[in-house]
Amino acid sequence: MNVVILYGRLTRDPEIRYSPNGNAVLRTSVAVDRAMSRQKKEEAQRNNQPTADFISCVAFGNTAELISNYFRKGSRIALEGRIQTGSYDKQDGTKVYTTDVVINRVHFVETASESQNGGQYVRRPQVNQGSNFDNPPVNSAYEDSSFNSDDNTDGFYPVGNEDIPF
Repeated sequence: MNVVILYGRLTRDPEIRYSPNGNAVLRTSVAVDRAMSRQKKEEAQRNNQPTADFISCVAFGNTAELISNYFRKGSRIALEGRIQTGSYDKQDGTKVYTTDVVINRVHFVETASESQNGGQYVRRPQVNQGSNFDNPPVNSAYEDSSFNSDDNTDGFYPVGNEDIPF
């Protein structure tokens, strides 16, 4: 089973792009603290050793747009997804192997006043007048049920066992 759950902070603003057929593709990175005692963490910091991992993430469709609208660098985020590996050839002919978490569910873990956006979310989606979205959800989740792994993923594709370097 390929399931990933991460809780951390975005290390950069999400970068959203649109494929030629209009599908949203978002790339970001999440800093996730390693589980260790306070003493071990302080020792690691004194020795200039990492205490967090920086995980590359990608999201598609509505999930990509949601992240782009409500999260910025430094925002706390909890997400669910799966690991996806791939590879591509650089212009000089060398092969580059990639590992990303494909996000399929996002959880809000801080209120607007706790966020680093001065207490306000950056943009609100257009909604029908009858809807009540004055306060963005807290500790709630969004799941993109329209996600289809067969969609055009702009160069990402499954890697066969013969292509794995280990």
